[in-house]
Amino acid sequence: MTEITGDQGVAAAPPPADALAGKMLVGTFHKSGTMLMFKIFTQIAVRRGYRLSAPRRRPPIDEWDIFIDAHSRFDTGPLPPTARGIVVIRDPRDIVISGAHYHARLTPGPPEAWAHIPRPAFGGLTYTQKIASLPDDEARLSFEMDNMAATTLKRMAHFADPSPTFRTIRFEDLVTDNELRTFRGMFEWLGLRPQDMDAALRIAHANSIFSGQLKTTHVRSGRPEQWREQFTPALHAQFRRNFGDLAERLGYPAA
Repeated sequence: MTEITGDQGVAAAPPPADALAGKMLVGTFHKSGTMLMFKIFTQIAVRRGYRLSAPRRRPPIDEWDIFIDAHSRFDTGPLPPTARGIVVIRDPRDIVISGAHYHARLTPGPPEAWAHIPRPAFGGLTYTQKIASLPDDEARLSFEMDNMAATTLKRMAHFADPSPTFRTIRFEDLVTDNELRTFRGMFEWLGLRPQDMDAALRIAHANSIFSGQLKTTHVRSGRPEQWREQFTPALHAQFRRNFGDLAERLGYPAA
C-alpha cells in the first residue's frame, strides 16, 4: 500500500451517492509523473472516499470514480458525457534523458521486470545491461531514443491535440507549482468535490519535489529543459528524424 504522507486525517466515509463527482481519468506516460499522480490520487481516494481503479485491473465503470492509466490508453469502455480527464505530458527530449538514466541504473526485479529479460536483439543482454554497457551518455540517449522512448513518445503524440474532455498538464508545471495553482486547476477540471479541495492540495504539496518532504529514489531530477545541456547536435538531428516537430506540437520550444 502506498505510504500516506501530509494530511494525517483518517479516511472519510463514502459520501452520499448524489454527492459523488463524475468520472475522472488521470493519465501519464513513462517518466512523465506516473508515481507522482499515483501517490496523489491514491491518497485523495483513500482519505476522501473516492473509488480508485486498480493499476492492473480494469473494473466496470460503475465501480470507480478515478481511473489512473500509466500509459494513457484509457481502455474504460463508453464514458458518460460528464467524464473529464487529464494527461500529464513532458518535454519529449527530457523523456529521453530521464528514461536513459533510469533504465541504465535499474536493479533486477519489480517494478520494471521487462527491463531484465535477456533479448536476442541485444546479444542476450537485457535492456538495462545493454544501455548500461554503452560507452557514454550520448550513446545511451541515442539508444533510448530508438527504443523505449520511441514507444512512449508515439503514444504521447496522440495528445498533441486532445479531445474536449481531456486537458494536458505539463509535468514541468507540476514540479514547479509551489503555489499549487496548476494542481488546483487540475482538480477543479476533473470535478473533485469542493469540500475535498483543501485536503487534495495538502496531499499534492506533500508528495511534490518542491515540498522537501518527498523521500524517493525513483526521481533522479525533475528539472525542466535538461536537453539544453545534454543533447548534442547529433542527438537533436536524431530526434528530428525520429519524431519530427513533436516537441513543438506539444507546446515546447524548438531546439
